[in-house]
Amino acid sequence: MLRSVIAAVFLCVTSLSTYAAYGDWTIYNAYHNATKTVVFESSVYVLSDGGLYSYNPEDTHVETYNKVYPLSDNGIHDIAVVTSTHCLVIIYANSNIDIMNAKGEVYNMPDLKESALTDKTINNVYVSGSDVYISTNSGIVVLDTRRRVISNTYNFGHIVTSIIIDNGNIIAVTPDGFYVGRIGDNLLDANNWICKSTSQFQKIFNVDGTYIVIPTWLQLRYISDKEKMTVGYVDNANFTTFSLIDGLLFCFGANEVVTIDKDRNLTRYSNPGITHVCKLGNTYWAACGTEGLKGYKFDTTDGFTPTVSSVIPNSPIRNYFYKLQINDGRLLSVGGTLEFPIVQNTYTVMKYENGTWTTFEEDKLHAELGDILFRNSMAIVQDPNDSEHHFVGASAGLIEYRNYKYVKHYDHTNSPLTSILPDDRYAGFYVRTTGLNYDPQGNLWLFNNECDTIIRIIRPDGKWLAYYTQELAGHPTFDRAIFDQRGWVWINSRNSGRSNNGGIFVLDTNGTINQRSDDRQRFFYIITNQDGTTYQVNTLNCITEDLDGTIWIGCNWGTFATYNPTGVFNTDFTFTQPKVPRNDGTNYADYLLSEIEVRCIAVDGGNRKWFGTFGNGVYLTNADGSEILQHFTTDNSPLISNDIYDIAIDGSTGEVYFATTKGLVSYSGDATDPLATLDDATMKVYPNPVRPEYQGPITVTGLMSDTNVKIVNAAGRLVHEGKSTGGQYTWTPRTTSGQQLASGIYYVLATDADGHKGAATKFLIVK
Repeated sequence: MLRSVIAAVFLCVTSLSTYAAYGDWTIYNAYHNATKTVVFESSVYVLSDGGLYSYNPEDTHVETYNKVYPLSDNGIHDIAVVTSTHCLVIIYANSNIDIMNAKGEVYNMPDLKESALTDKTINNVYVSGSDVYISTNSGIVVLDTRRRVISNTYNFGHIVTSIIIDNGNIIAVTPDGFYVGRIGDNLLDANNWICKSTSQFQKIFNVDGTYIVIPTWLQLRYISDKEKMTVGYVDNANFTTFSLIDGLLFCFGANEVVTIDKDRNLTRYSNPGITHVCKLGNTYWAACGTEGLKGYKFDTTDGFTPTVSSVIPNSPIRNYFYKLQINDGRLLSVGGTLEFPIVQNTYTVMKYENGTWTTFEEDKLHAELGDILFRNSMAIVQDPNDSEHHFVGASAGLIEYRNYKYVKHYDHTNSPLTSILPDDRYAGFYVRTTGLNYDPQGNLWLFNNECDTIIRIIRPDGKWLAYYTQELAGHPTFDRAIFDQRGWVWINSRNSGRSNNGGIFVLDTNGTINQRSDDRQRFFYIITNQDGTTYQVNTLNCITEDLDGTIWIGCNWGTFATYNPTGVFNTDFTFTQPKVPRNDGTNYADYLLSEIEVRCIAVDGGNRKWFGTFGNGVYLTNADGSEILQHFTTDNSPLISNDIYDIAIDGSTGEVYFATTKGLVSYSGDATDPLATLDDATMKVYPNPVRPEYQGPITVTGLMSDTNVKIVNAAGRLVHEGKSTGGQYTWTPRTTSGQQLASGIYYVLATDADGHKGAATKFLIVK
């Protein structure tokens, strides 16, 4: 039998395709708001949305950089080039520092981040020789890029917003005036910093010996007397950003660019949308906000003339991710929040499919709503009967799209939705619509938060229904609804931080949403576990059903499960609080994630649970929660935030997406959705062939749940065996005894858990 299976497998064609290896991470940084450009090693580096990318004008190559590789952190605050030591200094908002050399290698310097300074807020960066002077709220920090050390910290009792160095002096701008310290003096002694003026400014530039200063209202001034630091007036125009190039200070305002030279000569030009500029060769490379990186020719007669169109890496339009949904490999996301105090994120709806990001049409809706109402998209759902038809719930109501184009806006003026504050000037902002989901009959359910009637339903024929219950009236934070295997709806009520408790509302409509007499419902916020311990839930964040029909909830106390959901209407109904054995010989166990706030739960193809928390990153457990398999945080992984809003899993690939407070990250998991049967044509091995430079795991996909997997060599000798997780099996290419597999053809023989069905495929190892 084995020989016949091996003979048959020679006839199989194995695909040689690219894949994401198990354990790989991906960060999806937005690059649509370019704010600064610098030239480093013949390329232009762009700071955009806290991320970094480069563009080489010679070969037009675009490269992005993030915490996966090669950077050590996330959320870049500023970048600076140190020409004398051929390095790019990358300073993060949390005060961490990377130094990148000409080869792209990164040396991390966490010294400032880990220092005892009370306030490490970074205000400005100034380069002098091989030193980088960092102006902070605790004084000046000097980074020596040659020795890669913090060489000095000058804390003389003042916030420093900007500095320059001239004639052996450090001139520091503070909210209390100008302070001057002589390099060579003991500047660790605050008494050696001399206050030259009490004039209040926030920036200072040295334009070939002329000091140009910028007050908090961003108008141009100059220093007319360097000894007394006397201020002279230059111009009344307002500017937001500045670049110093070839003896000219470029000042960028909303509508104009002004250049000023050492003689204080001003020249005005129209601003084509530039916020910062650098120069490489004869081209001025500009950060142009939402238009990314652009190239210009500049002359003193015509100003800026475009020569290179926008360069923006394929990326999300913003780093706003709150709720995620996956439909047949398509990731949908919304970027608002339903948080208290209220977070005002720009309305953001995106799709990620086949490696490409698409933003749902914004301009038309923005023009209709205006700036105040164009906020907080909080839920998205795809029509189960039309993959190009979507609804989005937002602060301003319900938004309908077809083919990612805006179709209609439903609010208190044209639909049964109501406003929390109907008499307010901006009543439309308070039509907070969340929790969108279709039931098995194709009815769209949604929540009209903090109003009298919370639950609204849109029938397939477009008719609206209202489901009123006094228990829910006025509650502010319903944002998830699931329909279990019986068709019952489970709804979470998150706590707003006010007097309302979090809780669970369960409704059995008996399949008749038009008839209330046969309904059963229950709303409760007191949870009792299997040991009789009672919890009053302050924040109930999520409800999820796993592959076995068990209902899991996440709340401020951790996580609970009910293995008998049908008993939810009984007065003695209890939850199970999973326990993790200590395995220390005591027979004791601890409650899983006890008192850790669980914000979201996702179930992978192996029925394992992914828990997203606030403050503790992500946990992966086995199916019943009795074993923690992984715990990812910002310290031990490329995860960019320990605060997780949502998790979504692509069952076809095993990719696990994490929506965090700082953006989107994904992890290539080792569990895909199991197939209903085994078949040679659907079973694949990745990578194939396994080349000498590859050191990662091998993955077999297209399996059933709990498939028995055997790996044999060309002689039919067993070299490895195991059992699939969901529809996938992953292992390091070694024998059971730990030896590396030799070059040659190997065969994967798979049988279902009962041994009744089988399939086979092959792969090649090249050494």
